[in-house]
Amino acid sequence: MRYFTYIAEQSFKGDDEGHRLFYIGSPFSRPYLIPDASTKRRLFRKMTWNYRIFLSALILGQPFLFRYFIRQPWLVFAFLASLIVLQWVVLRIVFHSDLRSLERRPSRLSLRIFYSGMAQKHSQAALVLGLLGCITFVVCGIFISSAGGWMLAFGMPAVVFFGACAVGWGYALHLKRTTTQRSGER
Repeated sequence: MRYFTYIAEQSFKGDDEGHRLFYIGSPFSRPYLIPDASTKRRLFRKMTWNYRIFLSALILGQPFLFRYFIRQPWLVFAFLASLIVLQWVVLRIVFHSDLRSLERRPSRLSLRIFYSGMAQKHSQAALVLGLLGCITFVVCGIFISSAGGWMLAFGMPAVVFFGACAVGWGYALHLKRTTTQRSGER
């Protein structure tokens, strides 16, 4: 499925010095330098399978798990926190042998360089659609949260997560438009 490979591709970036980089964390972490194409293929294959298994289990498991914490909001937050910790541990175990042999970049990429890579990979229309999709989820989260009570536990995480994603998509769109305007002036 293209969905999982697309998500896995987001872990790989390039820097302004021409290095291939692998992110196992957020844009605020220091990436690993990928020495060759075969290492990138191996890391990409592992990351794709990680997302196939983890996200499929998460998507399929949600209906069964929600009945346990549908009326207890603190369990929703505990569930989300446990997913983050579980994913962190699984990634460290799966990539342990690879990460030991990889060198880390001396510093993290600036957010401008990080998101300019995203802008280069996507068309302006795709960036607009990504931004609109995130905004839609934010509005849905606000709508769910407006019901109050335990529904806040479902709405607020969506607002925070997709709000942060909307900022990233919006910034990438801004960089794309700025680059397009500069190249049009020449």
